[in-house]
Amino acid sequence: MTKAQLQLLEACPEAMILVEGGKPVAWNSQASRMLDWTSQSAGVDHLWHTQGGLWLLEGDEKGLFEAKVERALQGKPAKMRCRAIRQTGTMFDAEWKAVPVGDGTILLQIRDISERMVYEQVIRDSEQRFRSLARHAMEGIAFLEGNQIVDANEQFAILFGWKELPIGEDILSLVNPRDWQRLGARKFARSRVELQGLTQQGRTIHLEATRSTDATTNQTVLMVYDITERKRTELDLLQTKERFRMLVETSPIGLLLMVDGKVKYSNPGVLDLMGIRMEDELYDEHFVSLFHEDDQAVLQEDIRLVEVGERPPYREVRIRVSDDEVVEVGVRMTLSFHDRSPAVQVTLTDLRTRVALIREQMRATLAEESNNLLKEEIKRHKATQMRLADAERLNRSIIESSIDMIVAFNEEGELTKYNQAFAVEFGLEFGEEAEMYKFRNFVATKSEADRIRNLVYENSNFSGETRGKRLNGDVFPMYLTVALLRDEADNVFGAMAVGRDITEAKLAQEELEASEERYRSILDNANDAIFTLDDSGFFTYTNPSFNELLGYSEIELSKRTVHDVIQGLPKRGKTWIKAIAESGAEREFVAADGKVLTMLGGATIQHNDKGKPTGVRGIYLDITDMLLHERRAKTQSAKLESIFDSTENMIMFTMDSADHVNAFNKNFKNIFEYDFGLTFDTSKSFIEHISRVVDEEPYQGQLRLFLRAMEGKPQQFELPLKTIHSESRWYQVFLNPVSLGEDQREISCIAYDITERKEIDRAIRSALKEKEVLLQEVHHRVKNNLQVISSMLNLQKSFVKDPETLNLLEESTNRIATMSYIHESLYRNTDFANISFAEYLQRLSANLIQSYSRSDCEVVLQTVFDEVFLSLEQAIPCGLITNELVSNSLKYAFPDRAQGTITLRIQHVEGGAVELEVSDDGVGLPPGMDFAKNDSLGVYLVQALTEQIDGELVVTSVDQGRKGCSFLVRFTPSE
Repeated sequence: MTKAQLQLLEACPEAMILVEGGKPVAWNSQASRMLDWTSQSAGVDHLWHTQGGLWLLEGDEKGLFEAKVERALQGKPAKMRCRAIRQTGTMFDAEWKAVPVGDGTILLQIRDISERMVYEQVIRDSEQRFRSLARHAMEGIAFLEGNQIVDANEQFAILFGWKELPIGEDILSLVNPRDWQRLGARKFARSRVELQGLTQQGRTIHLEATRSTDATTNQTVLMVYDITERKRTELDLLQTKERFRMLVETSPIGLLLMVDGKVKYSNPGVLDLMGIRMEDELYDEHFVSLFHEDDQAVLQEDIRLVEVGERPPYREVRIRVSDDEVVEVGVRMTLSFHDRSPAVQVTLTDLRTRVALIREQMRATLAEESNNLLKEEIKRHKATQMRLADAERLNRSIIESSIDMIVAFNEEGELTKYNQAFAVEFGLEFGEEAEMYKFRNFVATKSEADRIRNLVYENSNFSGETRGKRLNGDVFPMYLTVALLRDEADNVFGAMAVGRDITEAKLAQEELEASEERYRSILDNANDAIFTLDDSGFFTYTNPSFNELLGYSEIELSKRTVHDVIQGLPKRGKTWIKAIAESGAEREFVAADGKVLTMLGGATIQHNDKGKPTGVRGIYLDITDMLLHERRAKTQSAKLESIFDSTENMIMFTMDSADHVNAFNKNFKNIFEYDFGLTFDTSKSFIEHISRVVDEEPYQGQLRLFLRAMEGKPQQFELPLKTIHSESRWYQVFLNPVSLGEDQREISCIAYDITERKEIDRAIRSALKEKEVLLQEVHHRVKNNLQVISSMLNLQKSFVKDPETLNLLEESTNRIATMSYIHESLYRNTDFANISFAEYLQRLSANLIQSYSRSDCEVVLQTVFDEVFLSLEQAIPCGLITNELVSNSLKYAFPDRAQGTITLRIQHVEGGAVELEVSDDGVGLPPGMDFAKNDSLGVYLVQALTEQIDGELVVTSVDQGRKGCSFLVRFTPSE
């Protein structure tokens, strides 16, 4: 860098830094002062690092910084604001600008803008406070340039009925132009002027406004306040005052005001009353001096009462209208005001017209009353006559319209009058001459007629049942009342009879008695406890069920009241009647043995004709056992619900035939909502919901099993799901059908998380797979080693000439081959615990036949094999036993023979045992040979290996009645 460039860099007022490869190579003294660097050493190694360097970047600033730096490195100017860190650790707000100057060099300019940031924040806070104040102010505020609105608050728009701010509108379209001109002509900017405005809806409003000019923006600031309601109130007040003034001035009633007992105002009504033309004649006159001397004291007292705040009564007094004339007036005083001072208001009513009117009314009233008395007397006489006529017609109408038979007789018993009902009942023609019939004609027998006649004369009347007889001879029951008829002298001149056919009543009574008997039978046989009580609480009736349930006898109940039997009834007075009738719920009854029974039912109150309670009738059902079962059911339900909701990680729910979930536990909701993001709607398909979170990779269509379970077949399966975090979850699901009836079917579903178990199973399988491979490798190596040994023995045979030694080597080779086949089978299979021994024997016997075959003798091998599986511990000994026995038969059983047969058998027998048998049809064992005491290696191996597998060896030969020889080993396979 040239000296001139360094001088130019030093002359800059801001911090200037030359940057090459991100490292500062030169900087001016302002950079040293701002960043606390020295002239030789910078505070940082790399200016473009986002951490541990010059800059403190927060939030999204890191990404923006890297983009700006990248822009500068590409040869383009870049600029950014962020926090910078001085060498001393203090921080400040900085604005940096990077300008490429060529050859990968960047000129970095840094400016400390801390004060400006504070100033900008203050400005923003001030603007926010101003906007908040404008938004919440009651006044409408608008800013104008000329007559055009450039800004306004919400209250301004509300005042003028605008839904949005009226930006751009002419203020003269909102206010009266003359009022606006008058506001602008005010000398003082803050002077208030009333304006008339017009809302957007065309409604006129009244505003109080101030207008000023903002010296900064040269805009007009208009503030308006709605005074429409105030203007309307002022106008109403002025109109009210004018109406009151007119009312006072035109009222015929005198009204005056006095202060300190002197008249200060009087209306025209007072002047007319006193015959005065001018109000001035009464002004400042003492009020009481206007009245008669006898009334002045009481008026003075009334004035005192008004002045202390009390209200005196209305009074009638006399006022002087001239030196020799007084007029009666009515006076009413109240407290009022005059010229802003307390005053007494007096109303004067002229009573002269009223007195004259009262006198005239009294004279008219007397005349009216006399005339009315005469008219009333005439009216009462006419009414009496009309009532008599009406009574006669009424009696006749009653008799004629009565459904009862009414008849009159004279002293001889002859009919004189009868009504329509009598004629119809006895078969007379209505209007027929009555005298031709006598009383005894209408009674069933003459003796009954005489009895009734005698009782009437003895007692003056008769009432009771008898039997009537119609003219056609029919007899019917009737109720008859007979009374004597007497004149004014109390002489008997006949009798009056009233009768009624009671045939239907008799039948109804019989039916009623039968009905009562039926109802009594129902009550006596009812299972409910039925009882009645009198108004004192004593039992008047109890049915057998009541006595049986509670164990009371009639004698015991007669000594007890309702309070002794029913608990919880109030004992004060007869309040228990209303209490027992109001409760249609459960009540507790105390049985004779003290046991408390809970009963459900109700009671009704019985009333007399006057509505007074006379007793109670109750019916109750014993629900003690039912409540006990209900409590047990609720307890069981609560326990099940607790288990249902508290079982950890267990999902339980039920689903109806429409594929809707209708019940579920808390785990169902929590797991499906929080782990799988599913919100179940009981009206929507469960399978459709759950299919959204099925893990598709291991899924094999298990959801169709829900439909199979709905057909009544229990299901059990594993279901793979995927959580909202894409984690795989496995659930063991059990579905069981629930039958609710012929047409209703549901399934209960239980599922629990087996993800951890699946992971454990997977790990176990992986470990087992590794062990299988390892074991296969071991068995493969063992088999290879045995083959190496066998090969070495075969190689050794080529150097041996001794036949006996060759036989020993051959036998050893076969024994090693026998063990080698076992290990070869194991490394080819994956099941190391069980070896298919039949397959192994087939291969072993074929190898032995091939090894010991003779050209001069053809040996046939017959096999009988069951599917037998043996463990490794038993398979190797059994293979060696087979090797020894088959090789011995091949070597010694067929001397000098051209053909022979060897049979190899392994089968399951009773008791879970297995038999391994090698037999032949050869020469058999040598005579006198004791197999148990033979000291050959082959025999020793067979015996030792049989003991090793806990087996039993059975040997039979030709000397025991068979052809050839048989070796049978019986043993039990290990588990």
